[in-house]
Amino acid sequence: MEACTTSKPPTYINPGNRKEMRLNGINEILQRNRMLSVMASTGLTLSAPQEAGKWSLWALTVSSGGLRFSPPIQVQVFRPLQVEFHLPPSLRVRETLEVDIKIGNNINSCMDVTALLALSEGAQFLSNGLLYVTERLRLGPHGATSLVVRLLVTSPGRKNMTVEVNGYTSSSCEGTDRISNSTLTGAVVRSATVKVYPEGIVKTDTESAYFCANENLIVSTIDNYKYEWIVAPRNRQSIIIETKAGRSKNIGPLHIVLGESKTKTDRMYRITIGDAENSNTHIGRGKHGTISTCNVSFSGYGIQLTSIETPGILSEDEWKTFWITWERNTISFGNGSVPYNNTLLKWRMDKKIKIQQLGFASSWGTPAEFRIWNFNEESGFSQVLHLDTPKSVVPGSEYGELVVAGGLALPAISKSIEGGGLTGALASLSPLLTLQHLGRRANETERLQILETLPGSIQSILSYRKVDNSFSEHQMLGSHRVTVSILEALTRVQPYFSVDPDLIQAIKRWVQLRQEDDGRFTPLDADVKLAASYGFNPSRRNLTSDSATFDNIVEITAETVIALYEIGIESDADSDTLQKAKIFLENSLPNVESPETISAVTLALVLVRSATAAWAIEKLRNASTTEDGEFGWPHFMPRRDAANWLYESEAGKTLKEPLVATVDEYKASLYALTTFCLIGDLKAAESVARFLFYRSHMLDKHHELLYPAVKAFSQYDTLAKDRHRSLTISLATSGMELTDTLELNSEKSPQMLFLPSLPTKVFVYATGAGCATIQGRTTFSTYSTKSKTDLLELWSGVIEEILPDRSSVEEIEGKLPMLKLKICFKWKGNKPSPILRLEVTLFSGFELTTTPPQLLNPPQEMAEMQHNYHTNKLWFIFANVSTTCPICVQFVARSAFVITSLRPGYSKIYPASREDLAVETFFHAQIKSNLLKSVTADDMITWFGRNGTSNKDALDVPEECKMKDTDAVEKIVSSSTNKPKVLQKLTLDLTAHSSNISKSILSPTVEVNILKIADPSEITIEEVSPPQSTSLEPIAIEDLGAIEENIIPLGDQDERIEFPTIISTTFSPSNKTGDSININTENVSFLTSSMTESTTLKTVEVEERSKVNEDTTEAFKEPVAIKHKVVIKHVNKEDIHDIPKKYSKNHDEDTEVITFGPEIKNDQYILLDKKALWGMLKEVVDDEFKEKTSSKIVDGQKLRSQGFT
Repeated sequence: MEACTTSKPPTYINPGNRKEMRLNGINEILQRNRMLSVMASTGLTLSAPQEAGKWSLWALTVSSGGLRFSPPIQVQVFRPLQVEFHLPPSLRVRETLEVDIKIGNNINSCMDVTALLALSEGAQFLSNGLLYVTERLRLGPHGATSLVVRLLVTSPGRKNMTVEVNGYTSSSCEGTDRISNSTLTGAVVRSATVKVYPEGIVKTDTESAYFCANENLIVSTIDNYKYEWIVAPRNRQSIIIETKAGRSKNIGPLHIVLGESKTKTDRMYRITIGDAENSNTHIGRGKHGTISTCNVSFSGYGIQLTSIETPGILSEDEWKTFWITWERNTISFGNGSVPYNNTLLKWRMDKKIKIQQLGFASSWGTPAEFRIWNFNEESGFSQVLHLDTPKSVVPGSEYGELVVAGGLALPAISKSIEGGGLTGALASLSPLLTLQHLGRRANETERLQILETLPGSIQSILSYRKVDNSFSEHQMLGSHRVTVSILEALTRVQPYFSVDPDLIQAIKRWVQLRQEDDGRFTPLDADVKLAASYGFNPSRRNLTSDSATFDNIVEITAETVIALYEIGIESDADSDTLQKAKIFLENSLPNVESPETISAVTLALVLVRSATAAWAIEKLRNASTTEDGEFGWPHFMPRRDAANWLYESEAGKTLKEPLVATVDEYKASLYALTTFCLIGDLKAAESVARFLFYRSHMLDKHHELLYPAVKAFSQYDTLAKDRHRSLTISLATSGMELTDTLELNSEKSPQMLFLPSLPTKVFVYATGAGCATIQGRTTFSTYSTKSKTDLLELWSGVIEEILPDRSSVEEIEGKLPMLKLKICFKWKGNKPSPILRLEVTLFSGFELTTTPPQLLNPPQEMAEMQHNYHTNKLWFIFANVSTTCPICVQFVARSAFVITSLRPGYSKIYPASREDLAVETFFHAQIKSNLLKSVTADDMITWFGRNGTSNKDALDVPEECKMKDTDAVEKIVSSSTNKPKVLQKLTLDLTAHSSNISKSILSPTVEVNILKIADPSEITIEEVSPPQSTSLEPIAIEDLGAIEENIIPLGDQDERIEFPTIISTTFSPSNKTGDSININTENVSFLTSSMTESTTLKTVEVEERSKVNEDTTEAFKEPVAIKHKVVIKHVNKEDIHDIPKKYSKNHDEDTEVITFGPEIKNDQYILLDKKALWGMLKEVVDDEFKEKTSSKIVDGQKLRSQGFT
């Protein structure tokens, strides 16, 4: 059924106070392909647009025939009162915003206006320090005004500003008549929201503990009929037992012994569960019990006291729970976790036997697991959490919270992941896995928030799709590993968000087509493993290059098998792919060495039910068992200065291993946890879970691990569910500011407590029985950064401020200047880089201009730079960087808002898959800049550790890069001929400054050539008298054709890399209307301004060598020219911006200054300077100039006498 809105004449609507318009009668009959559709009519209510004016409405329908648009309806919206204001997308804490609220009167009479402005918590008006302010004013007929207020934001979060304006008709436009509510003309309410971020970098440190209080895990193997003993509870004469029989030909029986000692004697009682093929349970006495063999069960030397028929009492698929008590000299046994409920057996004990030991075993050929709970109310588990903050924390930004949850608490995103590229987008899907695991237990509010953000996460992921249906951070480099991860993630979100099934099939097909004949999947360019390739992996093994490459291939193949199996086998092609990969993994198993590869291969073989899965599990156990018999990855003894070894023992002779792990080891542990969960090995899985949770701080820095961590922990939580949980948790901080006691049971939801102060210690004590998670999380802001590592180096800065034109609207409104920023980084790896992601956060309110960023001095081998931006955040993608010379990006940003107390900008660069390896830095403007308005000396010390913005961590330029620059200069000089090569022409635009000047004045053409010279400080300018011309010829910008200027700051020293630029400028005045000189400098590279106040240039001294090299002079000699040596200075600026070093190089020799002016000065400008040019045009207004410029060679002395400089 299709329908659309009938076209109508313009409709006039006066919405008044929150009125609505109702559109009825979508009644046009559509006829397509001689098919008459059914006519339908529906009612639709729309709110009137907030702004007055003309609006057009269309109706859109979707049907099997496609999309249909109705003809538009013109709607005229009238409002007697208009209000408009805007807020920036984001601010930082402690910044001040100036808001311009425009109020307009649209009626033909005066109006008294009352305005009420209100802010949400965490912001205040500077005028009164409150959350609200009121104003009264009077507007004339069709009058308007601006109400300017300043507000300060004091805490992070979303802040709302609401403006309510009421207008009352005034009987007179004069005087102060009392406002009467009966004359209300219009009322407008407007709201806007700004997101406030904390200062600096927000970091989170997590310390976690996962424990099972008063729990014992016992595994009875298939080939050993031996009792495992534990001490009987001392203050309680009962236990809860969970049992699960292993897979074998026969299920059961299981034996539980209650005795005085660990030896088998007649002074003990025995409970046999699931005897006679899992059909009988009995209580006996003596050291031998029932023996089951060859499907025949018979009693041994022991005595059977009482029995009951219990068919199917044991299971090999799920845990069965029983209780046993021996209170009041009576042994009782029953089902469930509540003693004396569902009692199955009872027997009166011998009073002389005291139960002190409990033993557990399974019969020959029957494996089993026992999970014994001792509900001890006096003893249990204790732990101390150390929650610290660094010294560099921003005062007042730190806060801490304590999460106490029964069972295993799944990892959560401590803060919204902004940036991070594809890795961050995948990590943002981890809450969805939590939602799937919790099911109906999930909090409804959190569930709605997760589903609300899901479309944005999916859209972000799909933006990285390539034309061949693979995914990668860079369009020119593929990634098999990332594509497989996205394939699995998109399949998981299908129940919550519909993704095109054809897209999923196309991605799967791309993966399958990459499989080689032997079943392997090879890594692509973006799948490089940093640890193996760049030699900084503190692993326990030193793999050779070939071994590391082979392990990477095997690991990617195993990861592909895991993902394809979880997606599901839907066709023969899927089955064939898995079968070929399984054979390859089976053949590769003996040769793999790294922990992550062994774990991944084991999990893959278990999933596909390989015959070698048991061997793989045994290899995994051997590789992940420490000398103490605990789970872990053994390390070699490291060097004393190794970064992963944080402290020494008190004796100072031996090193202790802190709770750290590498990324590969943590990932390997996740695979191991999933494997043990699949085979139902609770004891091994619990050991891995503890290992991971005590290192959960890894997830704070490694977002790439968050998604697989939630997957693995969800499976473990299902396996280790303690439904009978009954725990009492006592908490206390070191200063006793917080003390609390919490009761946890199987139905209790996680509880969060806020810590009153930091740093602190939290003492935890648990009694009862059950599992729980205690997480202490500290969040703080800091300006402490690291701009140099062994892999990367970064520098950022503002190199130019472009002030608004004088008397312009921007200057009158106090708008901030446009900024030219430069970000430089250096790759220091010994191999070409993987995909690098550079992220830049501009000052609040600033955004990238329409001029695209410019990449300076890109190496030839580097992949094409990609970039994008959103509000004040920019990101650039680089790949295959093989040079160690700095690479720079330059761009221009501007702001439409007036913001003071601006916090610094921020930039960081890191390998796309390893954000933890990032280098980062803060930057700000120079001293006396408008951007530093209201910034105090204390602020500067907090940000940069000193009262200044100079970046002392400037890039170190390698010697080979300096040699390249020197060679380039020498090459240019040696290739010079008598006639200099013109590489660039500039067209100057004087339209803005020549409107009052006679056109006859601008008749001659003056050609100015800037030539190649050996000394960059000497610039030869030739003044040539051209033929008579009556038109202003446009001058095109030619390709520079030479090495671009690329100068990197070198710290506090006054050194720069110099690249000569050869420019030819032709100046051709004309008599036509619109006389102009057009300046185009888009292709000109500028020098980074010095970041120290002491080196800020205010003027440029014009210098000339007293003696010029004869060879150079001859090389550039031109017959009909008067040559002068000057220094370039630019226009539209109070300070010098972007002056190439070669034009401002200091000379040691005494020089004689030569200028065009009547007086000898050191601060003259050439024609590019606006003030000098404007003064020249105003003075040269007589006709005598025209008569004296017809000669072939212009007399420089006469020009100077007329004001030319």
